[in-house]
Amino acid sequence: MNIEDKIRVAIGNKQLKLVADRRKWRKYYISIVELVWARNLWDGYEINIYTEEYGRHLGTVKV
Repeated sequence: MNIEDKIRVAIGNKQLKLVADRRKWRKYYISIVELVWARNLWDGYEINIYTEEYGRHLGTVKV
């Protein structure tokens, strides 16, 4: 299971709350940004996943 699938499962199981901030989640650092249709043409959240704080970017998930 890749990291994007882990994020989606955690959101589905309510283990990860979608609140706009930057924090440690499991062994990763995540940055959650709320997206608004007027600016981004997408409603929802963008989750950026990093290895460590300000480290290597592993991926981006839009929910």
